[in-house]
Amino acid sequence: MGGNEELVFLNATSQTISSPLSGYDVDINEMPLRASLIEDLDDDDASGLQITLEEEDGAIIRVRNPEGASAVGFANRLQKAAFSANMNLDIRYDEDDEELTIEHREYGFTKGFTITSSKDGILVDDPFEPQLFLGQDIEGTINDEPAEGDGLVLTGDFKNSKTSGLSVAFLGDGTGNAGTVTVAQNALKFQSGTSADEQIKVALNSTHSTVLGRGVDNTSGFENLSQSRLTSTQEAIDAIRLVDEALDQLSSMRGQLGSVQKHTLETNISVLRSSAEHLTAAESSIRDTDMALEIANFTKNQIITETAAAAVAQANQTAARVLRLLFSNNAHNHWSFFAE
Repeated sequence: MGGNEELVFLNATSQTISSPLSGYDVDINEMPLRASLIEDLDDDDASGLQITLEEEDGAIIRVRNPEGASAVGFANRLQKAAFSANMNLDIRYDEDDEELTIEHREYGFTKGFTITSSKDGILVDDPFEPQLFLGQDIEGTINDEPAEGDGLVLTGDFKNSKTSGLSVAFLGDGTGNAGTVTVAQNALKFQSGTSADEQIKVALNSTHSTVLGRGVDNTSGFENLSQSRLTSTQEAIDAIRLVDEALDQLSSMRGQLGSVQKHTLETNISVLRSSAEHLTAAESSIRDTDMALEIANFTKNQIITETAAAAVAQANQTAARVLRLLFSNNAHNHWSFFAE
C-alpha cells in the first residue's frame, strides 16, 4: 500500500489486473459510519424506564430501571445485560452531560440495532414503538472505477476492466485520496477445454495469520490475527472479532475454490466421461460393421470357391462322358489319335 498506512489490502481475485508500479488510486467519497444513539437521560427520565434493545441479526435484551433509580444505575444495568448477551455494542454514560450513548462496534448499513422505550420521548420518539438505527457503508472508487462499499471495505465491481474483485479497507477518518494499492496478478492458469482460449485462472490467497483478520476496526489496535492477545477483556472481545473475520475470509476462499471445482472441473470430467462413452459406443458400432463386412466377403469368397470347384468337377465329368461315348460307338474298331 502507498501513501497511507490506514489503507489495508484485503483481497484480489483472478479477474484483478496487475497494477502499474505506481499502483491504483483509492478515493473515498463518503466515510463509513457506525449505528449510534446519543440522547439526554437524567435521573427523572431513567426512573422506572424500561427498554428493549435488539441487535440486528443478534441478541435481544430487556432492561428495567426501578422507580427512583438513577440514570447511572440504568446505564450500568444496560451495560451488564449487553455484555452478558455478547452484544456487539458499546454503551457509555456521561454523568456531566447526562448523556447516554449506544454505538455499534462495526461500521456499515447492515450493522444496526433497534430500541423500544416505555416512555414517550425518552431515547426514542414514540413509546412502545421500535426505532431502528443503522450505520453507513463506505463509498469510493479504485482506479476511478466503481467500488461497492461494505462497512470499511471497498471492493471493485465485478464488471470493472482492471479492479474487479480488488478489496481494500480504509481505517482513516477523512475523504479524498486515501493512497494507492499495488497488485501483481499471479493467478494460476489451467487449461479447461479443447480450445486454446479455454482457460481458467485460480487465485489462492495467503492464509498466514499476518494476512487473515485484516481490516477490522478495533479498540485494541490489532491489525491482523497474529497480533491478537488475551490480556484484557477488551482484547479478548477484539480477538473474537478478528477470528470471526478470519473465518469469513477462509469461507470465502473455500467458496471460490469450490465454485471452480463444481462449475469447471467436475463439469469437464462429466463431459469427458460422456464423450468417452460415446467414443466406446461408436468404436463398437464400427467394429460390428467391420465384422459384418468381413463375414460378407468370406461368404462371397466361399461361394466363388465352391462354384469353381463344382465347375471343375462338372467339366471333368463331361470329358469322361465323351470318352465313354466314343469308345462305346467303336466297339470293334480301334481309333488312333496319333499320326501314322
